Amino acid sequence: MPAFVSLGRFLFSVLFIFSGAAKLIDLAATTEKTQKIGVPEMLTTYTSQLEGFAGMPFAQMLAIGAGAVELICGLMIALNFGARFFSLVLALFVAATIYYYHDFWNQSGIEAQTNLIAALKNLSLIGALFIIAGTGRGTTAVVTTNDV
Repeated sequence: MPAFVSLGRFLFSVLFIFSGAAKLIDLAATTEKTQKIGVPEMLTTYTSQLEGFAGMPFAQMLAIGAGAVELICGLMIALNFGARFFSLVLALFVAATIYYYHDFWNQSGIEAQTNLIAALKNLSLIGALFIIAGTGRGTTAVVTTNDV
């Protein structure tokens, strides 16, 4: 049974490893998608300072951050290193993507249906991430001997 848990964790994490790497490889497309996220008015002074320090637009910083989070968390879960922590980080990340990218509650027609399905799929990913967070490193076999 522990082998199935390890294999399942590894196969599950491939989704995030691939997605994070793809975001970083095609940074221009990812940056274009992250421009959809609106920065609240009270944070614009901070984001402009960050843009000045980094020398790149805030949307590009978000794109790099999104790709890095998916890639690093996916690798750590696959390698079973800090799986609980990194699965919770990914759960928050996926929840944010539901809110910012799959806002079916503001849409109608086929667009709302498509985004609802995507949001439900992401919700199931959050469920799987919670399972990983709950099990941690997975089950371990306990061997006992009787010295009778």
